[in-house]
Amino acid sequence: MIVSRPLSTEHISVRDLSEQDVPLMLDYWYRSPPGFVERMGVDLSKLPTEAEMARGTLQNITDNCLLSTSKLHALAITCDGRTVGVHTLFPLIEGDHGIFHAHVWNPTFRNRGLGLRSYPKACQVFFERFDLKRILFKTPVQNIGAIRVKEKLGIPCIGEELIDFGIIRAGTRAKVFELLSGESSIKSSAQSSQSPFKSSQRIDLQNILH
Repeated sequence: MIVSRPLSTEHISVRDLSEQDVPLMLDYWYRSPPGFVERMGVDLSKLPTEAEMARGTLQNITDNCLLSTSKLHALAITCDGRTVGVHTLFPLIEGDHGIFHAHVWNPTFRNRGLGLRSYPKACQVFFERFDLKRILFKTPVQNIGAIRVKEKLGIPCIGEELIDFGIIRAGTRAKVFELLSGESSIKSSAQSSQSPFKSSQRIDLQNILH
Protein backbone atom coordinates (compact mmCIF):
# COMPACT_ATOMS: atom_id res chain seq x y z
CA MET A 1 0.00 0.00 0.00
CA ILE A 2 1.28 3.46 -0.96
CA VAL A 3 1.09 6.02 1.85
CA SER A 4 0.84 9.65 0.75
CA ARG A 5 3.45 11.95 2.26
CA PRO A 6 1.96 14.85 4.31
CA LEU A 7 2.36 18.25 2.69
CA SER A 8 4.63 20.98 3.98
CA THR A 9 2.01 23.33 5.39
CA GLU A 10 4.00 26.54 5.03
CA HIS A 11 3.68 26.27 1.24
CA ILE A 12 -0.14 26.17 1.23
CA SER A 13 -2.10 29.37 0.63
CA VAL A 14 -5.35 30.70 -0.83
CA ARG A 15 -6.10 33.52 -3.26
CA ASP A 16 -8.98 34.66 -5.44
CA LEU A 17 -9.86 32.29 -8.26
CA SER A 18 -8.42 33.52 -11.57
CA GLU A 19 -9.10 33.00 -15.24
CA GLN A 20 -6.09 30.67 -15.46
CA ASP A 21 -7.68 28.33 -12.89
CA VAL A 22 -10.87 27.72 -14.86
CA PRO A 23 -9.55 24.90 -17.11
CA LEU A 24 -8.47 22.97 -14.00
CA MET A 25 -11.91 23.44 -12.49
CA LEU A 26 -13.60 22.19 -15.67
CA ASP A 27 -11.36 19.12 -15.82
CA TYR A 28 -12.36 18.29 -12.25
CA TRP A 29 -16.10 18.51 -12.87
CA TYR A 30 -16.29 17.07 -16.36
CA ARG A 31 -13.30 14.76 -16.75
CA SER A 32 -12.89 13.09 -13.35
CA PRO A 33 -13.12 9.27 -13.30
CA PRO A 34 -16.67 7.89 -13.72
CA GLY A 35 -18.60 7.96 -10.47
CA PHE A 36 -16.25 10.38 -8.67
CA VAL A 37 -18.53 13.42 -8.45
CA GLU A 38 -21.59 11.25 -7.84
CA ARG A 39 -19.92 9.78 -4.74
CA MET A 40 -19.69 13.31 -3.33
CA GLY A 41 -23.49 13.55 -3.47
CA VAL A 42 -23.69 15.49 -6.74
CA ASP A 43 -26.77 15.17 -8.94
CA LEU A 44 -25.41 15.21 -12.49
CA SER A 45 -28.76 16.45 -13.81
CA LYS A 46 -28.21 19.67 -11.80
CA LEU A 47 -24.70 20.22 -13.11
CA PRO A 48 -24.63 22.95 -15.78
CA THR A 49 -23.03 22.25 -19.12
CA GLU A 50 -19.28 22.75 -19.28
CA ALA A 51 -19.74 25.85 -21.43
CA GLU A 52 -22.25 27.32 -18.97
CA MET A 53 -19.96 26.72 -15.98
CA ALA A 54 -16.99 28.25 -17.81
CA ARG A 55 -18.98 31.28 -18.94
CA GLY A 56 -20.54 31.92 -15.52
CA THR A 57 -17.25 31.54 -13.65
CA LEU A 58 -15.33 33.80 -16.02
CA GLN A 59 -18.09 36.42 -15.79
CA ASN A 60 -17.92 36.37 -11.99
CA ILE A 61 -14.14 36.84 -12.10
CA THR A 62 -14.44 39.69 -14.62
CA ASP A 63 -17.18 41.45 -12.65
CA ASN A 64 -15.17 41.13 -9.44
CA CYS A 65 -12.18 42.84 -11.04
CA LEU A 66 -14.30 45.98 -11.41
CA LEU A 67 -14.89 46.23 -7.66
CA SER A 68 -12.68 48.24 -5.33
CA THR A 69 -12.76 45.36 -2.81
CA SER A 70 -13.01 41.71 -3.80
CA LYS A 71 -16.35 40.00 -3.25
CA LEU A 72 -15.45 36.77 -4.99
CA HIS A 73 -16.70 33.71 -3.12
CA ALA A 74 -14.22 31.30 -4.70
CA LEU A 75 -10.64 30.95 -3.44
CA ALA A 76 -8.03 28.89 -5.24
CA ILE A 77 -5.92 26.62 -3.03
CA THR A 78 -2.25 26.70 -3.97
CA CYS A 79 0.71 24.60 -2.91
CA ASP A 80 4.16 25.84 -3.88
CA GLY A 81 2.42 28.26 -6.24
CA ARG A 82 0.55 25.48 -8.02
CA THR A 83 -3.27 25.60 -8.05
CA VAL A 84 -4.60 22.32 -6.65
CA GLY A 85 -8.17 23.02 -5.60
CA VAL A 86 -10.78 25.54 -4.51
CA HIS A 87 -12.83 26.70 -1.52
CA THR A 88 -16.22 28.26 -2.26
CA LEU A 89 -18.95 29.84 -0.16
CA PHE A 90 -22.47 29.08 -1.41
CA PRO A 91 -25.25 29.74 -0.60
CA LEU A 92 -24.18 33.02 0.98
CA ILE A 93 -26.05 35.68 2.96
CA GLU A 94 -23.63 38.56 3.42
CA GLY A 95 -23.52 39.81 6.98
CA ASP A 96 -24.83 36.52 8.31
CA HIS A 97 -23.58 33.14 7.06
CA GLY A 98 -22.44 31.04 4.16
CA ILE A 99 -21.95 27.35 3.43
CA PHE A 100 -18.31 26.37 2.91
CA HIS A 101 -17.15 23.87 0.28
CA ALA A 102 -13.79 22.32 -0.54
CA HIS A 103 -12.72 20.58 -3.73
CA VAL A 104 -9.20 19.27 -4.29
CA TRP A 105 -8.85 19.18 -8.06
CA ASN A 106 -5.48 17.46 -8.22
CA PRO A 107 -5.80 13.85 -6.95
CA THR A 108 -2.14 13.71 -5.88
CA PHE A 109 -2.92 16.34 -3.22
CA ARG A 110 -5.83 14.48 -1.63
CA ASN A 111 -5.55 12.81 1.78
CA ARG A 112 -2.30 14.64 2.57
CA GLY A 113 -3.43 17.22 5.12
CA LEU A 114 -4.07 20.04 2.63
CA GLY A 115 -7.33 21.07 4.28
CA LEU A 116 -5.77 21.41 7.73
CA ARG A 117 -4.03 24.53 6.42
CA SER A 118 -6.33 25.74 3.64
CA TYR A 119 -9.61 25.61 5.63
CA PRO A 120 -8.48 28.14 8.30
CA LYS A 121 -6.94 30.45 5.69
CA ALA A 122 -10.10 30.45 3.55
CA CYS A 123 -12.40 30.85 6.56
CA GLN A 124 -10.48 33.92 7.67
CA VAL A 125 -10.84 35.50 4.23
CA PHE A 126 -14.56 34.72 4.02
CA PHE A 127 -15.33 35.96 7.55
CA GLU A 128 -13.68 39.31 6.83
CA ARG A 129 -14.80 39.68 3.21
CA PHE A 130 -18.50 39.08 3.86
CA ASP A 131 -18.77 40.18 7.51
CA LEU A 132 -20.09 36.76 8.49
CA LYS A 133 -21.43 35.71 11.87
CA ARG A 134 -20.83 32.03 11.14
CA ILE A 135 -19.68 29.58 8.51
CA LEU A 136 -21.52 26.30 8.04
CA PHE A 137 -20.13 23.08 6.59
CA LYS A 138 -22.74 20.61 5.32
CA THR A 139 -20.76 17.51 4.42
CA PRO A 140 -22.36 14.37 2.95
CA VAL A 141 -21.87 11.52 5.42
CA GLN A 142 -20.10 9.39 2.80
CA ASN A 143 -17.35 12.01 2.42
CA ILE A 144 -15.26 10.62 5.28
CA GLY A 145 -12.09 12.53 4.37
CA ALA A 146 -13.81 15.93 4.50
CA ILE A 147 -15.49 15.05 7.79
CA ARG A 148 -12.13 14.12 9.31
CA VAL A 149 -10.69 17.50 8.36
CA LYS A 150 -13.41 19.27 10.38
CA GLU A 151 -12.90 16.88 13.29
CA LYS A 152 -9.12 17.38 13.30
CA LEU A 153 -9.57 21.14 13.25
CA GLY A 154 -12.10 20.87 16.07
CA ILE A 155 -14.94 22.55 14.18
CA PRO A 156 -18.05 21.57 16.20
CA CYS A 157 -20.59 19.22 14.63
CA ILE A 158 -24.07 20.52 15.46
CA GLY A 159 -26.09 17.65 13.97
CA GLU A 160 -27.19 16.04 10.74
CA GLU A 161 -29.76 17.00 8.12
CA LEU A 162 -30.99 16.13 4.65
CA ILE A 163 -29.66 18.69 2.17
CA ASP A 164 -30.79 19.86 -1.25
CA PHE A 165 -29.06 22.95 -2.64
CA GLY A 166 -26.96 23.80 -5.65
CA ILE A 167 -25.89 20.63 -7.46
CA ILE A 168 -26.35 18.35 -4.43
CA ARG A 169 -28.66 15.37 -4.85
CA ALA A 170 -31.95 15.94 -3.02
CA GLY A 171 -32.20 14.02 0.23
CA THR A 172 -28.44 13.67 0.75
CA ARG A 173 -27.71 13.11 4.44
CA ALA A 174 -25.01 15.43 5.72
CA LYS A 175 -23.15 16.23 8.92
CA VAL A 176 -23.45 19.91 9.79
CA PHE A 177 -20.48 21.76 11.32
CA GLU A 178 -20.49 25.38 12.48
CA LEU A 179 -17.69 27.89 13.02
CA LEU A 180 -18.68 31.13 14.76
CA SER A 181 -17.02 34.45 14.03
CA GLY A 182 -17.36 35.63 17.62
CA GLU A 183 -15.30 32.70 18.85
CA SER A 184 -12.90 33.08 15.92
CA SER A 185 -11.27 29.89 17.05
CA ILE A 186 -10.77 26.32 16.01
CA LYS A 187 -10.30 23.63 18.60
CA SER A 188 -8.50 20.42 17.78
CA SER A 189 -10.34 17.51 19.37
CA ALA A 190 -8.47 14.67 17.70
CA GLN A 191 -5.09 13.18 18.47
CA SER A 192 -3.54 12.66 15.07
CA SER A 193 -0.03 12.80 13.69
CA GLN A 194 -1.44 14.78 10.75
CA SER A 195 -3.03 17.43 12.97
CA PRO A 196 -0.90 20.52 13.69
CA PHE A 197 -2.73 21.10 16.99
CA LYS A 198 -2.79 19.43 20.36
CA SER A 199 -5.91 17.75 21.74
CA SER A 200 -8.42 19.94 23.60
CA GLN A 201 -6.54 23.14 22.75
CA ARG A 202 -8.47 26.25 21.65
CA ILE A 203 -6.54 28.20 19.07
CA ASP A 204 -7.37 31.51 17.43
CA LEU A 205 -7.40 31.52 13.62
CA GLN A 206 -4.52 33.97 13.62
CA ASN A 207 -2.40 31.53 15.63
CA ILE A 208 -3.20 28.68 13.25
CA LEU A 209 -2.02 30.72 10.29
CA HIS A 210 1.38 31.70 11.67
